[in-house]
Amino acid sequence: MDLYERVRKLEEIVRDLMGRIENIERALRLLGIDQPTLTIASKLVISFSMPAVKALEAASRVLNVLRNVVIRDPISISIIEVLSGCESLSISEITRRVRVLRGSASRRVIRERLRDLEDRGIVVNVGNESRPKYILTECIEELAYE
Repeated sequence: MDLYERVRKLEEIVRDLMGRIENIERALRLLGIDQPTLTIASKLVISFSMPAVKALEAASRVLNVLRNVVIRDPISISIIEVLSGCESLSISEITRRVRVLRGSASRRVIRERLRDLEDRGIVVNVGNESRPKYILTECIEELAYE
């Protein structure tokens, strides 16, 4: 196969892939899934090997939380993203996962942000004083409806 044929074959493959991507994007739009949801979901899939369907649900939770409150602090947003999977997590677990998302995180800063998020009603401590475990308030509300 000469160079011309190889390039032509690659062009066909790229056209096919672009068509498939367009079909996927069209299907997602029909399902009502917007670009911000996809962006957050892809970050969760890549960072935590979360299944795509779960990541889309989690991303939707993040956006619901962020629509209802003003949060400009990127660390607090990362904490919300980490907790969007509806698991109750300790401060250490949250810190580890925020590090995966951001590259760095201080346990002390995470604890401070969690207190602020708890005061604002965004997260709930479902553990106790000596061993706190946090979960998104929205997750508790979802579980109550199920």
